[in-house]
Amino acid sequence: MKKSIILIFISFCTPIVYACEHDHDTHEHSRNEIGFSTGALYAFEHKEWGVGIHLHYFRTLKPHSKWSLGGGFEQAWVDGSHFNVSAGAKYQLLNRMSIALLPGITFLSHNETDDTRKLHPKCFFALHSELVYDLLHWKNFHIGVVIDYSWTQIESHAMIGIHSAFCF
Repeated sequence: MKKSIILIFISFCTPIVYACEHDHDTHEHSRNEIGFSTGALYAFEHKEWGVGIHLHYFRTLKPHSKWSLGGGFEQAWVDGSHFNVSAGAKYQLLNRMSIALLPGITFLSHNETDDTRKLHPKCFFALHSELVYDLLHWKNFHIGVVIDYSWTQIESHAMIGIHSAFCF
């Protein structure tokens, strides 16, 4: 299983690294971004695959700033379901690459018959991080790849998928 995860990770990272070295074209960054990501999610503690989605909104601190503040919502379907509400910051590393860090709260909804979960509360502090590389731009819309990692004190997961956003 670890070899499969590493192979998938490398297959997504290789085009990103290549593109970063050839990231010379520039485009105007808008102040507001509404984004959506979806992809394959792997829960480390449960050793299961699932599906995840993430929605976010960011606004730059000032025109032409590399820093943005915003919030997000994440839903993960693996070993039951959970969702996360968070607020945080995004930094534009390169013209097409950004990294975001969003602390928040995760709400769990596991099966009540699972005895190991009865001892834990239903909500936890969470930390969501994501690395996005925009591959294509069409006016105010961009699409690319995303790698994200979410952590709580009882579980964590990583997602590899597609990111799209509308900027205005």
